[in-house]
Amino acid sequence: MINNTQDREVIEQENSIVKRYDLTNYLIEQYNFVDYLEIGVAFGNCVRNVKVKNKDAVDPVVEANVRCPEINYEMTSNEFFALEKIQNKKYDVIFIDGLHETTQVDIDIQNSLKHLNEGGFILLHDCNPVSYESQLVPRQATAWNGDVWKSIVKLRCSDVDLDINVVDTDYGVGVIAKGKNKKIDKFTLDECLDWNTFSDNKKYILNLIGPGKFFEKYGK
Repeated sequence: MINNTQDREVIEQENSIVKRYDLTNYLIEQYNFVDYLEIGVAFGNCVRNVKVKNKDAVDPVVEANVRCPEINYEMTSNEFFALEKIQNKKYDVIFIDGLHETTQVDIDIQNSLKHLNEGGFILLHDCNPVSYESQLVPRQATAWNGDVWKSIVKLRCSDVDLDINVVDTDYGVGVIAKGKNKKIDKFTLDECLDWNTFSDNKKYILNLIGPGKFFEKYGK
């Protein structure tokens, strides 16, 4: 059961002015991108709102009531990335919103990096969970973000040539691009993966920025 405070937070997130597809469309428009991949489509609200020439949409359709016509690869992301015909395929923007468990998100990120065009972006949904309950795995809350945040933390604590931010809107939209990582040095990885440390230091640990900063940073 979600309490009233959590209900209000969920409603506020749902009514956010800037949605995940707004950020995606901004990048597409700014950089004249043409190839887009979405992992985890569900009912298709995001993929339908993305304005781009070429779209690929991957979802295993495990829920009987999910039949989104935009899904052209009805399979898991692991199965998709193993397809022979896409081994040389590259995308300008890859949006990850599949299984919200960090072990799978880690795999999706690494596979996406292999299929990302030079100068492209990986975006991830649900990087800023609204509550402790909403990030528990297995799922225990109605509003579920999963522990996607841990995948961002692991990258931020690593020596990787990636520029990593989380935009503070729509449950937290992660943005990954080639560049210099501002590695976390105030805490160890284990400390960052502790919920209390994380929740008390989200802005620093997630490299959290507002939508305005996003538009400023990635505008041309």
